[in-house]
Amino acid sequence: MALWVEEATENILKAAKAEFMERGFLNASLRTIAANAKTSPRSIYTRFSNKEELFAYFVNSHTKHFFETFKAYLESLSGKPVQQQIVTREGESRHCLYELTDYLYEYFDEFYLLICCSEGTEFEKFIEELASIEAEHTIRFINNISVKAKEIDYDFIHFMSRAFFDGYFEIVRHRYDKDKAVRYIDKLIKFNEAGWSQFL
Repeated sequence: MALWVEEATENILKAAKAEFMERGFLNASLRTIAANAKTSPRSIYTRFSNKEELFAYFVNSHTKHFFETFKAYLESLSGKPVQQQIVTREGESRHCLYELTDYLYEYFDEFYLLICCSEGTEFEKFIEELASIEAEHTIRFINNISVKAKEIDYDFIHFMSRAFFDGYFEIVRHRYDKDKAVRYIDKLIKFNEAGWSQFL
């Protein structure tokens, strides 16, 4: 009995993942998921309270890991003396981003769901939240080290942070293989750093 229940759950998750990836959260059908899993919608509801909870099963832990890793990097950086932040920021930001990219490619399908299929869920604001986190730390950093800080404000920094992360997640939208993604990210970082150099 336990093996049958476990197999039924696995079938539901497999069918749900395929349905969400093909149709997105909004257009995904629990009836279709149940049919493809060779079970009933009622069987799904005994495991998940609604469609969003089923979707969250695939992305929630990975969203948290991405946020926590990124926040830990920013907090570590901001806790250092200003001069050390200036010296280490570029190298440490690259290291953090490549670490996150390694994680992303370990769970690529889940990040595809998060970036491309999450409209209509709480997760659709993932990139916006990343940009807000980055912008808050960046404004503090610039205010500490730059005499040109008066030339830019939070809105501009948020806009540029959002643009960076939108660009970064193109590797998911276009399903780049990892080698191509790393080359693309390296160019994106260089372009971003060149732009910020005008204000620092």
